[in-house]
Amino acid sequence: MCIRIRITSAPADTYRHWDAASNTITLPATLPDTRRLWALRLILSKMAVQQPPDGARCHCGAPVRLLPRVPTQRTSKEETVMRHGA
Repeated sequence: MCIRIRITSAPADTYRHWDAASNTITLPATLPDTRRLWALRLILSKMAVQQPPDGARCHCGAPVRLLPRVPTQRTSKEETVMRHGA
């Protein structure tokens, strides 16, 4: 997969959903996990990328997998136990 997916809490009118320079699709953090795949497929469809009946495909043809967000958890100020995306 050659695109990057970014989740942001910024207001929707302050960023572009597709940034060709960085090859990044940005989705709002307020969107429920169940709707993120739908929104991603919509953005890719508007880019004229054919989408399969299930899941999503990058414009290079690779399947796009949206990992569930795992928040950073800490046991102390110095030690990070788990990072986002781990």
